[in-house]
Formats: sequence, structure tokens, C-alpha cells
Amino acid sequence: MNQGLLSPRPISPDRPCTIGELFRRSVERTPDAEAVATVETRLTYAELDARAMAMARALVAAGVGKGGRVALLAPDGPFWLTTFLAATRIGALVVAVSTLATAPELAHILKHSDSQFLIGVRGFLRHDYSERLEAALPSIADHRDGALYLKDAPYLRRIWLDDAEGLSWASGHADLLALPAPAEALIEAMAAEVAPSDDAVIIYTSGSSALPKAVVHTQRSAAEHSQVLAPYFRIKPTDRVMPLLPMFWVGGLNFALEILATGGTLVYPLGPGMEDVADAHEQLGVNRINSWGPQSDRVRAAIAARGFDPDTVGGLAVPRSPDGVPIPANRTVNMLGMTESFGPHSAEPSGELLPENLWGSSGRVTSDFDRRIVDPDTGEVLATGQLGELQLRRGGLMRGFYKMDADRVFTPDGFYPTGDSAYLDEAGHLFFKGRLGDMLKTGGANVSRQEVEAALRSLPEVALPIVVGLPDPSAGQIVAAAVVAKEGFTPTEESLKIALRDLVANYKIPKHIVLLDEGDVPWTPSNKVKVGEVAAMIAERTGHGGER
Repeated sequence: MNQGLLSPRPISPDRPCTIGELFRRSVERTPDAEAVATVETRLTYAELDARAMAMARALVAAGVGKGGRVALLAPDGPFWLTTFLAATRIGALVVAVSTLATAPELAHILKHSDSQFLIGVRGFLRHDYSERLEAALPSIADHRDGALYLKDAPYLRRIWLDDAEGLSWASGHADLLALPAPAEALIEAMAAEVAPSDDAVIIYTSGSSALPKAVVHTQRSAAEHSQVLAPYFRIKPTDRVMPLLPMFWVGGLNFALEILATGGTLVYPLGPGMEDVADAHEQLGVNRINSWGPQSDRVRAAIAARGFDPDTVGGLAVPRSPDGVPIPANRTVNMLGMTESFGPHSAEPSGELLPENLWGSSGRVTSDFDRRIVDPDTGEVLATGQLGELQLRRGGLMRGFYKMDADRVFTPDGFYPTGDSAYLDEAGHLFFKGRLGDMLKTGGANVSRQEVEAALRSLPEVALPIVVGLPDPSAGQIVAAAVVAKEGFTPTEESLKIALRDLVANYKIPKHIVLLDEGDVPWTPSNKVKVGEVAAMIAERTGHGGER
């Protein structure tokens, strides 16, 4: 029997469906509650709203209107939020630029997105964006006071930085805010014309071998889906949350909107270093920290060094059973989402224990997504329980990729092929098995990299597992792995293999397991492991050669 479409979860008819409406509702409910805080700046909802209004008036004075493309290059904090809320309030399209972007990546993003305006900071950490912009757009240095006309970014007209001293091609934030601005009544009139279907944000996904794709989300997908997800993350108005995923990625932006929709407080460190994180936690009353992978262990250690118990901080606490025993990761839900779905499309409430038959599940559908599993070769919809490619429609799904025809992105009936290998059970619980391109074939059998990584990650001594396939003349590929151990643990290759015997089939146990120091792991600028480079490292250390 074919599974058909799952019943959608209802969307409340009174739920705000633009970003401006979402934020205004919280301003009206709790104007005096703290919205965003750093160790230098603290703003209530009313104060953040006033700053966003002032910025919106300045943007309109500069010529920004509905559909105008505003590139935003700044670290997380009050300025990023102010500019984002201002631009989306008047219907502009925000291009979220990574603070890690190299000069070639900046050149691509500004040209590809047709950005008309760039608002940002001159520097952050070791990054000098004035130098990087001059390297990205060589002819920019020839411009003096006024509009820009650049072949390398033909639509870009103005750049505003917090410090424009000595830069002939940029103006300061103060210059922007000093422009003769229209009355607030005009901004309100413009905001009233912003529709849920209007484009709101472009998020560039990281690519390992090709240029990143530009994911376009509408006002509706950003506003509605963040409200849908807040209960899954158990967000409360009293929460003071420090998200450590940057807002130029969907995880950071979605979480920020969840907090703003709920009326909680966003707390940002001045930088990503652990001392800054510990300062913010200690001084600003943080009760929850949202982090990722091996970063969580570093955050736990930094907070513990200040005398705090990490297990009292939401997001860092180790899940435990009622008798205090740590719960393996596969026994709580592993939410599944992507940039294209504006966060999790499949989930259960955070920390909820799963019955044994659901261990490893990613949960049920989060909103009114349509999900189906198809044969990746034929497109045939598969029956419940059959493994195939997950496809999505509706819900928080993106409008598409910028400058890419819809028929190259979606199926004729509107589904997006995710590239995820998965199956659905009778109750709609999704079981993710890996990326279609991440399946290894060893001795004629398929092995999911993610399945083996999940098994390794469940071991108490493992902080970061990386599973790869190495070429083998007889087996085609062999399964191999690199492991970063948790602080205080000293596993061996043999001890890890023995532990895996109870978790995965024999043929899935890596033939080689090498131990790496955390600093040896190669990462992309978007915090993704360079799997190909790790494979080469394993091959070199084990003598199991060949190109991956």
C-alpha cells in the first residue's frame, strides 16, 4: 500500500505570517521585557522596535523599498537584528552574508544576489572586511563619494560600514541614519503592504566543490515555521537563550525568530571564543545555550571553569533517565531539517524519550509539510517502511533557489527532492539513514556513513566521529573512521571496535579507526568537516592508500 500524504498539523489562523507581524506582536505583549543583550548593550522589545523603525526610515530615505536587496555583513547582536527587522519590515530582501566569507565568496554573493546595498561592519575578529571588499571588487577603490557602478557587482550602489574612515567608496552608519527620513506613518503604510508571499531572506548554503546555492525564503516560511518550532524546542518567555549558531545560517536565524516570537531574551557573546561565551553566560543570566557538536563540549568546559554546573544549563545538560543514568543520543529524537525547510521538518519535543521501536527516529512532521519517500531512480512513491529519497512540499519550504528555474528544483507536482535517504513508519515517524551520496558500498553491501557516525557518537568517550569510505581493490570500499575523543577519555582503536559490536552489524564496523586531536580536523568556513581531507589523512596514517 502506498503511504500517500501525511495529515498536516494545523496552522493557527491567528498566527502572524510576516516577520514584521511576528515581532510587533511581541512588542505589544511585553514592551518592557528584554529582547536582546550583550555585555555592552541591552535592549527591551520596545527599544529594539524603536531602533528598527529608525533604521527602516533611513533605508527608505536611501532608496530601499519592497524587493530591494540589502546585503547584511555583521556578527550576531543588536545591530544585525535591528537591520534585519528594519529591512523585512518594509518588504526588502535581506541577503545574509557570512562573516567567514572569503574575498571570492563575497564577490560571488554580491554579484549573484543582485545586492543593491551593503550594510555591515568594517571588521570582526581577524577579518578586515574593507580589505576583503577591495579584493573582492577591485574597481571599488576607484570610486569617490557617491553611488557605486561596478562591473563585478553591477547592481550594488551604496555601502555603509560602522567605520568608514579613509574609505572613499563607503559611508558610515551615522551617515545613513542622518539622511532626511520619512515619517513613521509611511513606514507603517509600507509594512501593511508586505505580504506573506514576499521574499524575505536569501541564505547561501555551503558547497564543498561548487558555488553555494542561494536559498530564498518568504516572509511566511520564516515567520510561520519559527513559531511552529518554538514549542518543539520548549522555548518559554522567561528563557534567556544564547544561540551559538550565527544568524547568517538558517539554524541561528530560525532560533532567533523563535525566541522573538515567544518573548524571550536573545543573549549574544561579543565573539565566538569561549572566554566571551563564558562572560556572557556569567554576566547576563543565561539559562539556555544552543550549540552544535564538539562546540558543546568546549562550552561546557568554559562554563565549568567559571564555577557553574553545565548540567543546569538548558541545551548543555546531559539527558538522563529518572535514576540519573545518561541517555544515549539515539533514544531522544534527532530532529531533521535543512536550510531549504527553514529548520526541522521532522521532530518531537526536545529531550523527549523515545520508546525502543522509535530509537533513531527524527520524529513526525512539524507543521503542514507534505512528506513522501520515492525511488530516487524512478520517482515512484514507495510504500510505508521502504527506504528511498525524502521529498518535501509546503510547510516552511523555501520558495526556491535564486536565479534557478523552478522546474530544475521541484518535481512537476511541487515536491523538493532533499537528497536524504530515509523511510517513514505507519505513524509518520521519519528514520533518516544518510545522504544519498554518502552511502558506502563495501563487499556488495550498502553502509550509511551517518549510521556508523551515530553509533560512534553514542559512545561516552567520543566527541566527534567522521566516517569515510576508502577505495579497496577487493571490497570496492572499506569503512574507515576518524575520532576525536572527549576530554578525559583515551579510547583505542580496538576498544572502539569492541564497543561498536553491540551497535551495528559487523560489516559496518570500520576496518580502520584513527584518533585525531580536535585541532587536526579540517573544517569548511561553515563548520562542516572536509570529509575528503579526513579520508586522505586516514589513508596516509593507515597505509590504506588510493584516492577517495
